[in-house]
Amino acid sequence: MKSAIAAALYIGVVDSVDNEFANVEITTNNDVVFATLPVAMFPCGIDEGDMFYFEHVDGVTEIRCGEPE
Repeated sequence: MKSAIAAALYIGVVDSVDNEFANVEITTNNDVVFATLPVAMFPCGIDEGDMFYFEHVDGVTEIRCGEPE
C-alpha cells in the first residue's frame, strides 16, 4: 500500500533535456518542485513532456517511467 501512496504523491513531468541533465517538475501533494536530475537516473529514454513517478519498494525509492497504474 505504501508504494501506491508514494506513486500518487510524487509524479513528475520532463520540461527539457539538455545533454546529461533533465529539468523536471515534480508534484508533491499540492506543491510543484522544479529540479534538475541526471538523465542517468531514469530507467528509460526521456524526452520533453514525458511523465515519471517515484515508487518506494523495500526501503528503496525508484524512478519509474510513464504514469502510475
